[in-house]
Amino acid sequence: MRSKPSSVRALCLLVLSATALRAQVPDPAAAAPPGLPLLPGVVHDAAIPTVEQVLGRRPGAEITEHQEVEKYLQALAAAAPERLRLVEYGRSWQGRRLWYAVVASPANLRRLPEIQRGMQRLADPRGLADAEAEALVRDLPAVGWLANCVHGDEPSGADAALAVLHHLLAATGDPLAQQVQAQCVVIVDPLQNPDGRDRFVQTTRAARGAFPDATPLGAEHSQPWPGGRSNHALFDMNRDWFALTQPETQARVRSFLDWWPLVYVDLHEMGGNSTYFFPPPAAPVHGEVTAGQRDWLLRYGRNNARWFDRFGFEYFTREAFDSFYPGYGEGWPLFHGSIGMTYEMASSRGLVYRRRDDSLLHYEDCVRRHFVSSLATLEALANGRTEALRAFLQFRRAGLARGEQGPVRDYVFPDRGDRGRLARLANLLLAQGIEVQRAAEELRATGAPLGGGEAKEARFPAGSYVVPMAQPASGLAHVLLHPHFDMDPAYLAEQRRREARRLGTEFYDVTAWSLPLLFGVEAWTTSSPLAGRRTVLRAGEAGASVPPLRAEPPQVGYVVPWGHNGAAALLAGLLRHGVKVRSIDRKFTLGGVEFPAGSFVVRAQGQPAGLHALLRELAAAHAVPVHTADSSWVDDGPDLGSGHSHVPKVPAVAMAWDRPVSPNSAGWARFLLERRYGVPVTPLRTHDLARAELDRFTVLILPAGSGYGRALGKDGAAAIVGFVERGGVLVTLGTATKWLTDPDVKLLASELEPRQKPKDAGKPEAGRPEAAEEGRKEKPGEGEPAKPPEGRPAEPPAAQEPFDYQKAITPDKEPPPEVPGAILRVSIDPDHWLGFGYQGTANVVHDSSHVFTPVKLDRGTNVAIYAVREQLVLAGFVWEETLRQLPQKAWLVHQPHGRGHVVGFAEDPNVRAVCDGLELLLLNAVLLTAGR
Repeated sequence: MRSKPSSVRALCLLVLSATALRAQVPDPAAAAPPGLPLLPGVVHDAAIPTVEQVLGRRPGAEITEHQEVEKYLQALAAAAPERLRLVEYGRSWQGRRLWYAVVASPANLRRLPEIQRGMQRLADPRGLADAEAEALVRDLPAVGWLANCVHGDEPSGADAALAVLHHLLAATGDPLAQQVQAQCVVIVDPLQNPDGRDRFVQTTRAARGAFPDATPLGAEHSQPWPGGRSNHALFDMNRDWFALTQPETQARVRSFLDWWPLVYVDLHEMGGNSTYFFPPPAAPVHGEVTAGQRDWLLRYGRNNARWFDRFGFEYFTREAFDSFYPGYGEGWPLFHGSIGMTYEMASSRGLVYRRRDDSLLHYEDCVRRHFVSSLATLEALANGRTEALRAFLQFRRAGLARGEQGPVRDYVFPDRGDRGRLARLANLLLAQGIEVQRAAEELRATGAPLGGGEAKEARFPAGSYVVPMAQPASGLAHVLLHPHFDMDPAYLAEQRRREARRLGTEFYDVTAWSLPLLFGVEAWTTSSPLAGRRTVLRAGEAGASVPPLRAEPPQVGYVVPWGHNGAAALLAGLLRHGVKVRSIDRKFTLGGVEFPAGSFVVRAQGQPAGLHALLRELAAAHAVPVHTADSSWVDDGPDLGSGHSHVPKVPAVAMAWDRPVSPNSAGWARFLLERRYGVPVTPLRTHDLARAELDRFTVLILPAGSGYGRALGKDGAAAIVGFVERGGVLVTLGTATKWLTDPDVKLLASELEPRQKPKDAGKPEAGRPEAAEEGRKEKPGEGEPAKPPEGRPAEPPAAQEPFDYQKAITPDKEPPPEVPGAILRVSIDPDHWLGFGYQGTANVVHDSSHVFTPVKLDRGTNVAIYAVREQLVLAGFVWEETLRQLPQKAWLVHQPHGRGHVVGFAEDPNVRAVCDGLELLLLNAVLLTAGR
C-alpha cells in the first residue's frame, strides 16, 4: 500500500484528533436512556406505524412541527380506519388545519352520529323520561377529550398525544387499551395552536447547534418576541373560551358542543424547575363547581397519583392552578357540567433543560409524563363510565331547576341603547350553547337592575333578549352574566396576610368578568315569571333591529348618531372610501331628533359616486341607524356648519411592535382595530421607531409594556416627541403610559403614586397613655431636661413613644398593591371628544397597581377618573388600600403637546377583546383626535 503524502497524512491526523476531542464533549441528551419505552412491557401491533417509522425518530426525540403531527395522524387513520376517525374541525389564522382524532371500538366508531345524539340528549334533558335516561346511561360510551398545546411554546402534549393514539391502537394484550376502547370514545386534539407552535419550533431549532444546549438562558430556550405562547393574532387562547374571539377557539367550542365530553383535559407546561401538576385544583374554586364535580376532580387526581407513584414521578396538587375563572380550557367545560382539568408539566422548552439542582430535564421526560397522565385519566373515565354519565345528566337537570329554585329566574337585556352590541352579546352566548330568547311583544315581570337596585314591576320592549335560568346551560350562563362571585373567606384572609408581609399573593387571574358589565349594556334580573311571548333563537340569529335607510338619497345629507360601536365602524368605512365627514362636538336637534355630541354628518354633495348605496351597505353591516336630512335647519344646538365640529382624517395607524411590547396588548388592539372596525394597522419594530417616517401616520399606539425607555433610547423617544409636536396623536395603553411621565420624556404631566400609608400609621392610638404624652419631646439641641426651679420637685420624665415595629419594616416607597382584575366604574367627562358616546360613566378592568395622579387644568384634561369610593367597585376583589387611594385618580388623560395630542390610558381598555363597552374610547382617540 502506498503511503499518503505527508501533508495529507497530517490533515488526516488533524481530523482524527478533532473527532476524538469532539467525542469527549459531553452530550447533554445522552443522560436520558435513548428509546426508553413510554410504557414498558407492552407489545405493539406492527401493523400500526410508530412515530419512528413515519417521522424517523422516537417520540420525544424532537419537537414535532404541525405538518409532522398531521402526517402521523394521517398514517394512523390509514392503518386503523375501523378504530380511528380523523376530523378536520377548523383552520388557524395562517390556514393550518385543526384536527382531532376519534378512537373507539369498531362497533362504537360505526355509530358515532348516534353517540353524539345520545350525548346531546343528556345535555338537554327537557322531556327526557327516567327510563329513557337510564337506557342512554347503560348504552352510551363515556366521551373523553384530551386537548394539547393551546400554548405553542408548551409543546410536549402534542408529542404525547401521538404516543397515546399509537398506544390505544397498537397495544396488543393491554387490558387498559382494550377497556378504554370498549367503554369510551376518546377524542384527542394533539395541537390546538399550530401557528404558535410552529413559531416556537422554528426559533428553537434555528438556535440549536451540534448538540442540544441545557443552559436555561441559552438561545434555544429564550424565545424572540412574541414567543410561541399565543396564536397568530397574539391572543392567549387559554383565556378565550367565553370571549370566542379567535377562529381556533370558535371551532373548538363548536366541536365540544357536538360531543359534550364528560372529561376535558387541557395539557400544559410550566417552569422547568417544577414537577407535575394535576387536580384537585388550588383555591379559589368557584362556588358553582358542584360537590359532585369536586369529588370527580379528586378521583382523577388520585388515579393520576397512583400511576405517577408506579413510575416514580414527582407531582403536586392543590397549588398555583385554581378553578375560578371561566375562560380557561378547564373552567369553561366545568360550568357546562363536564370535568375540566388542567395538567401542567415542567417544561424543557427545548430538548434538554438544566434545573437549579443541576439535574437535566429532557423533552422525552415531558412527553412521557403527559402520556402517563393521559392514560391514567382515560382509565378513571372507563372505570366510572356509568357514574360519569349519570353525574353529567344530574348537572344538566339541576340547570333546568335553577330557574324555579334560584333567586334569578331570567336575565333580561332591554332592546334599547347600542343594539348592535346587544346582538353581539346574544350571539356570543348562543355560540357557547346557552339558550337565548327574543321578546315577540312587551314583557312584564318583577325585576331589578343587574348588580343592585330595588325590585319593582318592570316592562321590557319587544325585541329584548332573555336568558332564562330554567335551561340546562344555566350554570355557565349565570357564571358569565352575574356581576360578582365571592371567594372563600379563608383564601382571601390568607391573601391579605401575604400582602401585609409582602410575600406575593396567589391570585392566578382576574376576579371579575361579567359580560353585561364588560359590554356596557343595560341588564335586569327577574324574580317572577316573565309575561309575554318569546321565541328561542338559533346560533347566530340575533340581530339589531334598526330601520333600513330609505330608498331615495336625501337632499342635504345623512346624520349618524354617535354612541354605538357600529357608528365607529361605519365612520372608518366611509373614511376608507374617501367620503368627507364632519363630526359635531356638541349635542343638537335636527328634524325633531336629538343627536349626542360626536354624531357626524355626511353631506350628499361633493362625495364619491355611489354614496347612498355605500351608506346603506355599511349601515346594515354594522347595525347603525342612519338618519336622512332634507333640510339643514337645526332646531337646537350648533348648526351643521358650525365651528364646534371636526373633520376627521383618514386614519393611518402605526403600532409599536417587539420588545418591550406586551404581545397580548398589541394583539388585542390590532385585532379590534382591523377585524372589528376595519382600520389598518402598521406594526413598527420598536428599534426602528427612531428612523421610521412617523409623519406618514395620524396615530401611533404604544401597547402595554415595561421598559420603553431602554428599548427606544434617546433617539426613539425624540422621534416620538417630534411626531406629537408636529401634529401626531400618541396613544399609550396601561404600563406604556408610565413612560410618558418619565422626566426625560415629559409628555404627560402625571405620575404614578406610591402606596399611601394609613394616616394613623406609626401614631399612638387615641386613649393610650402615650397618646397624652405626644409632643412632649425635646427640642432640637436639647440633650437634658430643664432643671426645676428652687423648692419645686422635679417632674417625672416624659414617657417615650413605643417602638413601632410595623412602621419600621414598612418600605419607605413602594407601589400600591396589585388589584387582581376587578371591574371598576369610571366617571367620564361628557364635554371632551374622547368621552363622546358615553352617558357619564363606563366600566373598566383594573388589573394592576397603577394609580396615576390627575393632570392640572392648565396641562390637560382628565377625561375619565375613577369613581368615588362608594360607587367604585362593580365586581371582583379590591384591596382596602386601593379603595382609599384610587378614587378620583386618572384613568384616561388627554394632554396637548405642540400641534399634536397625547392620550394615556391608565389600564389597557382592550382586555382580551371582550370589553365592548370601552371600544369607543379607543376609537375616539383613533378617529376623532387627529387634526384638532
